[in-house]
Amino acid sequence: MNLETVTAVYAGNTRIGYGAIIAVLSYISSWCLICSLAGAGKKGEDAGKTEILKNALALLMYLVFAPVLALTFGRAVYWYSHHEIFARSPELLYSVEGSFHEAGVVLGAFLAALMSSFFAGKKFMKKMMSASAAGTMLFLSLVSLTSMFNDADRGKAVIEDAAYQRLPVSYLTGGVEYRPAVFFWKFMVLGIIALISSILCIAGKSALYTYICYFAAMAVLDSARYDASFLRSNGFVSLMQIVSGVFLIASLTVCTVRSVKRHGFRAFHLIFILAFLAGLGLTGYMEYYVQRHGDLYPYCYALMSVACFVMAASVIRIAVIIPRK
Repeated sequence: MNLETVTAVYAGNTRIGYGAIIAVLSYISSWCLICSLAGAGKKGEDAGKTEILKNALALLMYLVFAPVLALTFGRAVYWYSHHEIFARSPELLYSVEGSFHEAGVVLGAFLAALMSSFFAGKKFMKKMMSASAAGTMLFLSLVSLTSMFNDADRGKAVIEDAAYQRLPVSYLTGGVEYRPAVFFWKFMVLGIIALISSILCIAGKSALYTYICYFAAMAVLDSARYDASFLRSNGFVSLMQIVSGVFLIASLTVCTVRSVKRHGFRAFHLIFILAFLAGLGLTGYMEYYVQRHGDLYPYCYALMSVACFVMAASVIRIAVIIPRK
């Protein structure tokens, strides 16, 4: 996530870019979505004034906590992978301009929802977490507009087929070559996830399903960029891909253990575990393959997308299936 864009206005000597304005409007939109999904409490005779006030206060606390924690963790993770930038310009560490790693932003938003809803009760906390997940997806989708079709939209592949050398599929870089408009596809994919997440929240489903879909999608989208962040000791798999893999594996493990405890080990557990492992293996192989065959990007990312979908579907299926007795 990069907020360094063309200057929109000046407030004295302070330069305010379009990216910062879009980010603020995106956050306001996401908070409004969270409020509409979580609500300020029950309405009617069964709703106590204390409960309504607690829930409303939780939403106001989120409004304050989320940007602070998201920016803090987003910058911290980005600093870890790009410490040489801040070594040259230490003041950038304390600026709201520049780049923030998305994994840190998601973590900050998650912790903000957890902290702000903690005192409001377990029932509201579950609803708040689910609503926050939908709001976070909306924010990340809209904030992609800050980097769409400009130099920050760093697609990895070079598109030589004239049929695809056009917006919104690709964009012209440096007046020389066309590259995939990664942030347009990210805007579309995360927008769809935000819609699905909102429906799940209304249905009373857990935020876990939203994050499973998100990290599965990011495993592909982050691979398509040539400026992805990496661990300091590893330059092969991006940091977001590692976080995505760890989250999906942890989710599979937890959901499987809970399902087995409740229903006993069944054949469908083994089937979905094997499907997940097959998807994980194919994703890893395609990441290896795409880095060595630059002329096969569409083929590689199509297979990687299928593999990530299989992983997400396997985890979700284990989490929700109830075998017939």
